[in-house]
Amino acid sequence: MRIMQSANDTIFKTKIPVYNDGTFRLFKIKQGDEKYPTEELVDTGKDVDFEELSLTDKLRFEAEQREIKITGKIRIAQSKEINSLSVIKIADEFYSVYNVYHFINEDGYKQSDITLQKYKK
Repeated sequence: MRIMQSANDTIFKTKIPVYNDGTFRLFKIKQGDEKYPTEELVDTGKDVDFEELSLTDKLRFEAEQREIKITGKIRIAQSKEINSLSVIKIADEFYSVYNVYHFINEDGYKQSDITLQKYKK
């Protein structure tokens, strides 16, 4: 028989995600129906808080092998609205979404990791 010595013996500790490194504005790429489609950025009016992540050497190396210039990686509360036709604006810079990874962290919170590259207008 186990005797509980304090109330803390049965408390589960979880870590609530914090997204306090900045805020970005979300844009969508709208493509025309022409033979050679033109791109237009449409402001969704949504601002999203994010946490900056570090880029690993492995990720940079793999991207460079495919001649892709990765410029950053961020984490947000999960948003399946963000995809490869999304562009985000941080400060005065625009970035296209190279990759999005949706997952549930060890504490049960839904999150998305977004890999960014400079947006080429």
